[in-house]
Amino acid sequence: MIDYAVPPLVDGTPVTALPTLMVPSAVRSCDGGARCGDLAVAVPLSSGRTAIIVIDIAGHGADRALLASVMANEIVTALIHDASPASALDRADQLLRTAGDETPYAVAFVALVHPVLRTVVYASAGHDVAFTLADDGSSRRLMPTAPMLGIPLANHACDAVFTFDATESLVVVTDGISDSHLAGSDDFFGATRTALAAARSQIDGTDSSQAILEAARAHEGGVQADDDAVLVARLQRAPRRDAAINDGKLTSSALSGRKR
Repeated sequence: MIDYAVPPLVDGTPVTALPTLMVPSAVRSCDGGARCGDLAVAVPLSSGRTAIIVIDIAGHGADRALLASVMANEIVTALIHDASPASALDRADQLLRTAGDETPYAVAFVALVHPVLRTVVYASAGHDVAFTLADDGSSRRLMPTAPMLGIPLANHACDAVFTFDATESLVVVTDGISDSHLAGSDDFFGATRTALAAARSQIDGTDSSQAILEAARAHEGGVQADDDAVLVARLQRAPRRDAAINDGKLTSSALSGRKR
């Protein structure tokens, strides 16, 4: 078992070079409210990992916000108590089944990201658009590992694990983004345009979550038909104070830097 409380370092890795996780997100309700049935949050955990949660409750608008928040709290509570993403989704599924809501259905993506170990453990309940995007343009689609939540079928969610490359971004959007289209058209925004918007924003140095949101709205003519949520996670390495270059030569601090 990996002890996340004491992350190992590769021999020779400077202590000051440990990366952190940057997680911009954006949510926009179709009715103009501040809250809705879509939700995207990142929660730092004491283990050094960051929990990433993206939820899309059936329906849209402010009326769906309460159920989305209750479901997110159930997932966060499970993760704080060391549950896996799949186990957390199982708890959310049970909550929806007993919620008494007319349409207690949801898709959700839950991940635990360790920025130092660069490991990602995730479970996806019917969530269609989640992928990694590297600086060279290559991508990996993160397939669902369980059916959507709340439906009258046994939910046997499972976890998937992969290594997060230092040049990759993790991109998760709800179907309000991926299904954006002009009225009467079947030209959906989709995963490819989502990736292009993310890539352009990273080149420009702008907020990727907002860039994806605005690109999707432009694709459907500025008329928002559904709630939208976007989350983008990317590693950011801390400046190395012990490896500086001055006039083409290593400084003395680089030669004497503390290493473990």
